[in-house]
Amino acid sequence: MKKIAVLGPEGTYCDIACKNYLYKENLDYEIKYYPSILKASMAVDDNTMAMLPFENTLDGFVIESLDYILLNRLYIIGQTKLDIDFAFVSNCDNEADIENLYVQFKAYGQCISFINEYNFNIITTQSNTESLNKLLQSQGKYAAIIPMHLLDKYHFKIEKHHIADSKSNETRFFVVSKSNDYNYKSNNLESSLIIASKIDRPGILYEILKEFHNFNINLKSIMSRPMKTEMGKYRFFIECSLKKEKIKDIFKLVNNLESDNELKVNILGIYDEL
Repeated sequence: MKKIAVLGPEGTYCDIACKNYLYKENLDYEIKYYPSILKASMAVDDNTMAMLPFENTLDGFVIESLDYILLNRLYIIGQTKLDIDFAFVSNCDNEADIENLYVQFKAYGQCISFINEYNFNIITTQSNTESLNKLLQSQGKYAAIIPMHLLDKYHFKIEKHHIADSKSNETRFFVVSKSNDYNYKSNNLESSLIIASKIDRPGILYEILKEFHNFNINLKSIMSRPMKTEMGKYRFFIECSLKKEKIKDIFKLVNNLESDNELKVNILGIYDEL
């Protein structure tokens, strides 16, 4: 049976996004839980894909996911998104007694305004469910930021609901695989590319962007990431949107960019638009 690696344990937003995606795509995969994005991405093989959080409305890109996609040479074959909502909880009798706060590293950036109202000692976790479990195991002056849906199973002496910096809070997740499977169904598509420059000279970025303009392909985002080989070496991660009939233009664009042997371009995936 095929498997899908997910940032666990069960009940995380990544887990919910995964189950929604499998249901929507009518896929029968065994869900395997991992304690970190790194371990989930490393679990991908010929029989296992992974669901990785990639971008949040409030906190931006999940850089770890992008870096591990590149490090492990994975391909993006699909995407999904999920509404995100958080609660602040504790079993202390009084809010003034709370000194320590468990919070997942990305949830921190989504609830920063609320957190800054207090002087908590921040204890960072790998998942929101880990924050919950650590709170349940703790005695004394502890609190946690957890997903609102987990309040259906647990009740706390102190609960504050909907504490994210904005009500418009969504996370986008990528489905990644070892093989570059262009399994799109829609006419409206997106593509991700990674572009590395073999030399450092003025005008490289301009020439890259000019090719997208020439082919009338709409850029959605661009981000530079260090090559991690030496200081000052970077590559560009680019997302674009396109119609199905323009897929051939993506490959022509890649050929044009690589024609003078100054750039190396990898298409990380072509997948349905959300």
